[in-house]
Amino acid sequence: MKNIKLKTKLFLLFLIVICINCDGTLGGFNIISFPVSKKKIEIAFDSLYSQYPEYKIPSKWEEHNNWHKRGYGFLEGRILYFKERPEEMYYISFIGDEQTLKDTTHIDVSIRSVFIGNKRKWLKQEDFSNDDENRIQTRFKAEIISKLEKYTNSKAKDLEY
Repeated sequence: MKNIKLKTKLFLLFLIVICINCDGTLGGFNIISFPVSKKKIEIAFDSLYSQYPEYKIPSKWEEHNNWHKRGYGFLEGRILYFKERPEEMYYISFIGDEQTLKDTTHIDVSIRSVFIGNKRKWLKQEDFSNDDENRIQTRFKAEIISKLEKYTNSKAKDLEY
């Protein structure tokens, strides 16, 4: 009987720790679909970082690249830094399950969270006003998606969800 109580308490403690570390679920801004394979978009991200190193995480914010520790290590993502005001970072991830991500005809990506410099924390889509959400989406498309389209020689499209 003591063994069952101990296991139950340990399991509940484990669930509490998971919930605290995961900080809930990630949000999701608009999903953007590229008509290329995941491998091709990964190469495009590598090219982006190579040609535009200013999009890499600065050392002063490296400690906030803690997705694995927060319980999201299973997501395949990239972080993009924007120095110009407002200073912020976008956590971008590939969308889909293991099978979907193997599809060579398309890959979907989305901003999952935004790190706001002056607030020093990651925020989800639901934390932003419509104006801020539109600003973020516009910045992402103008500065990042447009470059990825050139690298992949493709045209991305917004998906309705």
